[in-house]
Amino acid sequence: MPHATSACAEPIEECIEALDEIILALERHPPWALAEAMGTHLEAVLRAMLAAEECSASDVRDFLREIERGALE
Repeated sequence: MPHATSACAEPIEECIEALDEIILALERHPPWALAEAMGTHLEAVLRAMLAAEECSASDVRDFLREIERGALE
């Protein structure tokens, strides 16, 4: 998975801010429903990245481990 470099950090920050706004608009849904929906979309994005050869299966596994570690800390 490509990590943020100084060249792409700004678009990533903008994307995070936009997602934060969307999530705030969805607060009426229970957290488990948001997590399930976001997981479904993440799966689709990761599949598309794999298909476009923007990352490898190993990159995806590493990325998902990072998410797991962050969630369980």
